[in-house]
Amino acid sequence: MRIVIAGAGPAGMVVARTMVERGHDVIVLEKRHVPGGKVSAWQDADGDWIESGLHVFFGAYRNLLAFLERYGLGDTFNWKPAEMIFVSERHGLAPIRFVPWLPTPFNGLAGVFAFKPLSLADKLRMGLGLIRVIFGDQEYVDQQDNETYASWHLRHGMGQRSLDEVMHTMALALNFQRADRVSAKLPLTAMLHFAHEKEAPRMALVKGSPDTNIWRPLIAQIERLGGKVELNARVAAIEYDAETNQVSGFRLDDGRLVTGDVYVSAMPVHNLRKVLSPALREMPYFANLNHLKGSPVITMQLFFDRRIAGVDNLLFSAGTHLSVYADMAIVAPEYHKGERSIMQFVVAPAAELITLPDNELVQFVMGEFVRLHPIAREAKLLKHTIVRIPNSVYQALPGVDKYRPDQATPVRNLFLAGDYTRQPFLASIEGAVISANRCIERITEAQARGDLIIQPQLLAAAD
Repeated sequence: MRIVIAGAGPAGMVVARTMVERGHDVIVLEKRHVPGGKVSAWQDADGDWIESGLHVFFGAYRNLLAFLERYGLGDTFNWKPAEMIFVSERHGLAPIRFVPWLPTPFNGLAGVFAFKPLSLADKLRMGLGLIRVIFGDQEYVDQQDNETYASWHLRHGMGQRSLDEVMHTMALALNFQRADRVSAKLPLTAMLHFAHEKEAPRMALVKGSPDTNIWRPLIAQIERLGGKVELNARVAAIEYDAETNQVSGFRLDDGRLVTGDVYVSAMPVHNLRKVLSPALREMPYFANLNHLKGSPVITMQLFFDRRIAGVDNLLFSAGTHLSVYADMAIVAPEYHKGERSIMQFVVAPAAELITLPDNELVQFVMGEFVRLHPIAREAKLLKHTIVRIPNSVYQALPGVDKYRPDQATPVRNLFLAGDYTRQPFLASIEGAVISANRCIERITEAQARGDLIIQPQLLAAAD
């Protein structure tokens, strides 16, 4: 069976690596010059790595970790202690540490009760307000989708202070939107995992570039097994035959038609919408995709002549646009630059900032960074890089979850993979891996039912 996959991000690569191992003829088409999608990286003219985002991995990412371990990439990450370090002008560095010798959920509750930016009354209100989630299940969390997290938080007796000091920052780190914008389901899902799984809050970053540590090794494995990953190959249209209710090929922007037996869109949802034929757009299944909008986000790297933050972990800030950041020269050993810093920031919310000229954007970020780390005033800024992403993960707004599609489409040989599709986790690399596994299940089920028509000429070519 020949499988044509559009998109070499995490979901597309998981489908490709798994299916090529099962003996299928796999080709991956990626529009960019690098693989990895939202978790991509490339080198600039100086040889420094630029990343599309600050790629954070959690112990809760069990499907991703199992996938990488299976294919010999389990030693990819530099693991950090289970703690969230918040930075503010008033309190400096203030961690929420998960106490390792306590069982869940008390390991996390103990960390919250030691968190100095909150008063004792705030901590008690927060602990009581989260009891239903801490001792609850995903079914309850799913039922909270029609309300913003901020509304849910206040309705359950938790104060504005804990919302401002903790939860807005958490929502921005998860979805690049504040807690008064995102569905309650989003932060509650994360807290549910933290409350039930001892390893869930552990955080890690790739030891260096995701390109060299994850994607290029996977491509080499795929190609050794006879598959193909073609970069700079943008799918411009999905060719659809309404009479047979089948996709007849992926049309590339260079005019080529790439054909197969099964087609997988592992493209971001906004790119998928662009390539659908009019007949497909009229189907309710695909029309629902219009409800899924991407979150804008900016990734900025500032290269300094000296160490600034000096923390070997992620940093979260409340009340700024620097929702999460890290010194990559410390947290990622392969980026080590002696005593210099490479500060990498997730700048969000970004809707009003993304169109600013580079110099104004750098000035804005520097202004907020210096307020948090005054020592930065004494440092020399050597260079900067900026990556603007108008459509990143889908905006997890209230009421949107019901529009997320199943991986099997109404078209008999077209399937979807991506963190925006129906899966129980967050929009993240773990969600992408889960969606890929579900996509593989749907393909396998369709093949078992006899729904897939294997083209004779493709069979001959495979033989």
